[in-house]
Amino acid sequence: MARHFPRGRGARITRLVLGVALLSLTGTVLSPALGDREDELEQKQHELAAEVEGARDNLDASSNRLFRAGTALAEAQAQLSSARTRLADVRGQLDAARALDQQMRQRLAVAQRRLAEAEAELDASEQVVDDQQAEIERFAVEAYSGGDPGLISLGLVLGGQSPTEFTEMQSASESVVAAQTADLDSLDAARILLTLRQERVEELRDEVAVQRAEAAANLERKQELTAQARDQKAAVVELVQARRELRERAERAKEHDARVVERMERDQDRVEDMLAEIAARQERRAARQARQAARAEARQAAQEGADSAAPALPAPPTTTAEPGGFLSYPVASYVTSSYGMRLHPILGYVKLHDGTDFGAACGTPVRAAAAGTVVSQYYNAGYGNRVIMNHGLVGGVSLSTSYNHLTSFAVGSGAYVQRGQVIGYAGTTGYSTGCHLHFMVYEGGATVDPLGWL
Repeated sequence: MARHFPRGRGARITRLVLGVALLSLTGTVLSPALGDREDELEQKQHELAAEVEGARDNLDASSNRLFRAGTALAEAQAQLSSARTRLADVRGQLDAARALDQQMRQRLAVAQRRLAEAEAELDASEQVVDDQQAEIERFAVEAYSGGDPGLISLGLVLGGQSPTEFTEMQSASESVVAAQTADLDSLDAARILLTLRQERVEELRDEVAVQRAEAAANLERKQELTAQARDQKAAVVELVQARRELRERAERAKEHDARVVERMERDQDRVEDMLAEIAARQERRAARQARQAARAEARQAAQEGADSAAPALPAPPTTTAEPGGFLSYPVASYVTSSYGMRLHPILGYVKLHDGTDFGAACGTPVRAAAAGTVVSQYYNAGYGNRVIMNHGLVGGVSLSTSYNHLTSFAVGSGAYVQRGQVIGYAGTTGYSTGCHLHFMVYEGGATVDPLGWL
């Protein structure tokens, strides 16, 4: 579980460590007269080590807090966008299903009305057929009861009726026959119409059945879509809430990490001031030793053959080499991010990337880019485990290098190391998003592009 400490404690630890480192530097590198205090300063460093180590885990974890929160927020936003798209799609399908349901209701109503009309016509046709059938049956009964019309006519002739009476009786008989024939024709027509209407009724009944089945299927689909829309809406609501919480967490993490970056920048300012002071001391010392050497040469010239001339003090490390190619690569790897202004991967705004990043797996040996003295070795909330070396005056400037985000150290403050000697191991401590080496170069106290010296 991450340990928490009061606000400002990390900065206080960093200030104490830097203070001890600066005192150690001035005592061992620049001012031999203060060498007696090395043990005391070293003891103070050890006393602070436990407290610093206790703070490291929490600072390392918090350095990635915004990155993790931002990633989670981006994922939630993508999920929310997808959920809203699905909800819009389901709602569109539901609207289409509702419109189709309305159309189906209208078509079903029309089909049912047509069926009702056809059934009414069918009932009327059946009634007509029944009536005509009854009428024909009545005529048949009457004809059977009254005898055959032809025999009746023969009876009339044999009975001696007058021609007029016979003609009238004949006409009446023919009218009856014609009426019966017409009734039979009408009955046939009624039966044909009845058959057609029966077929029409069956067709309309089938149509109504199909319309009802389609309406039922659409209703079921509409119910499914309604349930899906409800579920999608609930998912959207949940994701909106989750995104709101993630945004709040991200904002808190951003505020926290912004404070860490501010402390890191203040620390960097102190380091630059420290290195500028080193450069100034080196320049003053070089000038002083140059004057001493000049006086010594003058005395030697004045005292011909004198063997007791005072020797000049040793000059600090210096070289007239050109910057390009003076430093060796600290790791055998490729550049992943160059020096200069860039979008910060965690904070999301443009700021100076004050070094060159090399791709290096955690545990990769990191080597000194040139011979020099370790002026500081400590943990920083931003740069993680870092080693700062000074290489003396090179081309008229005080050259220093810094190796950051190390997993562990291989040298201590005050040590003199050779070019290519392992000084630590690559890692991802401090404000880092993955294993790599953040390599920095200082001219005097100001950072410059390392590639100009490599």
